[in-house]
Amino acid sequence: MRFALIGLEGMAGNMARRLRQQDVEVVGYDEDAERGKRLADESGVIATTSIVAALRKLPGDSPKVVWLMLSDNAAVDKEIKNLAGRLSLGDIVVDGSHSNYRDSQRRGALLSQSGVWFVDAGILDGGNGLERGFCITVGGERDHVKIVEPLLQALAADDGAGWAHVGLAGAGHFARMVHSGVESSVRQAFSEGFALLQGKTSFSFDLSTIAKTWLQGSALGGDVLGDELAKAETDAPTVTQSPNYDEVRWSAIEAIEQNIAVPVISAALQNSTGNQDN
Repeated sequence: MRFALIGLEGMAGNMARRLRQQDVEVVGYDEDAERGKRLADESGVIATTSIVAALRKLPGDSPKVVWLMLSDNAAVDKEIKNLAGRLSLGDIVVDGSHSNYRDSQRRGALLSQSGVWFVDAGILDGGNGLERGFCITVGGERDHVKIVEPLLQALAADDGAGWAHVGLAGAGHFARMVHSGVESSVRQAFSEGFALLQGKTSFSFDLSTIAKTWLQGSALGGDVLGDELAKAETDAPTVTQSPNYDEVRWSAIEAIEQNIAVPVISAALQNSTGNQDN
């Protein structure tokens, strides 16, 4: 299968590498031409100098698949509008960018006016997506998702099982948003726990020893505990660094709109720091 991957930075680059390891043909474009060239030399990505050039390298006898991995929300809107005028009936746009689910719903509706199909993908890599695979929640019509299923299986963790079609357009990004709220809450809880341990100076707790013990057979464990331990040992332990601040904020807003109490997510939001521009 050959498809176009627009945006090759960070996680997107590892997605391209993982797909190439499984002989998937990746036509890549990035505004940073050197980034595309490096990926081409390293893994065999077909690097192009423009989105138009990328589209020209896609097969014409089957639906074209264009996967967006852009860091800027305005850039996603721009490319969605451009693709609406360049793609044909039955072609598919997958948005794996850091998008709000409401934007995904809007973009899907816009593309449908041109007969172009839309799939949104909430992608999580757990810090090692290249080797272990990615966790992906997907939104869109079932028939449209079926067309990109080979890509999803190639990217997903657990030998292709780490992805799920969770609903219509927007559902994939909604699920990722809630995951970020939960993750931030867990991080906040660990951070507070380490603060309590560290504050009990009469015991002179070794946080590393306690954390390693918790990893052995308790309900707590995993990468999040290790991350928060490192922060507690080097920084003030009462502040959680959220990797997806805006998604935590979106989760809290959604809870308000649904009139659902989420005190832990709200507390995690109040104690989080991160990119607050979106």
